[in-house]
Amino acid sequence: MSRAAVGDGTPEATEEPDGRVCVRLGDVVLAEYVVEPPTPAGDSPKPYLHPLRTTSGEVVTAVRPHDHTWHNGLQFTMAHLSGENFWGGRTYVRGRGYTPLDNNGTIGHVRWESIDDAGGHCELRHELAWRTAAGRRWLTEHRTLHFGDVSLRGGHWTLTWSSRLRNTSGHELRWGSPVTEGRDTAGYGGLFWRGPRSFVGGTVRTSDGRSAADAMGHRAPWLAFTGQHDESLRSSTLLFADSPDNAAHPTAWYVRNEPFPVVSFAATYHSPWLLEPGEELTLTHHVVVIDGAPDTAGLARHAARVLRRQDTD
Repeated sequence: MSRAAVGDGTPEATEEPDGRVCVRLGDVVLAEYVVEPPTPAGDSPKPYLHPLRTTSGEVVTAVRPHDHTWHNGLQFTMAHLSGENFWGGRTYVRGRGYTPLDNNGTIGHVRWESIDDAGGHCELRHELAWRTAAGRRWLTEHRTLHFGDVSLRGGHWTLTWSSRLRNTSGHELRWGSPVTEGRDTAGYGGLFWRGPRSFVGGTVRTSDGRSAADAMGHRAPWLAFTGQHDESLRSSTLLFADSPDNAAHPTAWYVRNEPFPVVSFAATYHSPWLLEPGEELTLTHHVVVIDGAPDTAGLARHAARVLRRQDTD
């Protein structure tokens, strides 16, 4: 692993003895990537990022909340993939509701491709295998987590999460959501964030002025969630921005601020996607972690900056 001198705006990656990778900015651990978590099989084990922190050290994720133990920080997953559940918990079945089935798959780390923290940013690349409950490898994923765009003065940093998925099942795969199976307003799947409990009732804003009350299922290039922390009473904001290179851009959003804070880039909210044998799908999403509560104009500037950086990478 390469190492860079820790300085203003320069994150550093370290691999811990338990397999976690920590991304540090000076004394603050901005992110911990839990690569091989001891998750129960019924919760569909998968890697996740938790905790995520702002540059001032505020935690902006939750892990294994008692209401949904399969919600873990920031994770990429699917609730419905040709009858398999990589999300965790029960599966929504048309006409039957949420039903316990023996179909909880796993998303497992295969090998590191690179861990690099030179040049003012940190980047983790690895291969993952999506295996069904029966152990069949249906998808091969090449995942890149890029940590950069750090500004201590501005109080923000950016994660870019890119997943390249190849269908290795030998047959067509159908990626859907509970909405495509008949349940209204449950279009979750894809990159998914669970916020801390103190963020309940937080403020949701989209690029075109939607709030939590009317953003569910709405398509917009970006969505922001602002919450307040216990103890410090400070506010933090997460800005979620969809890449224009993604299929069906701008994404639909799955978002709640009650009874718990969640956001998902819900690519299959309205209709399923089909992936043919050997076909590849790449999705890239940006998450800007911000100290404070920027106004709408400030959020728009954050989104524009992130997309400009993507175009020049």
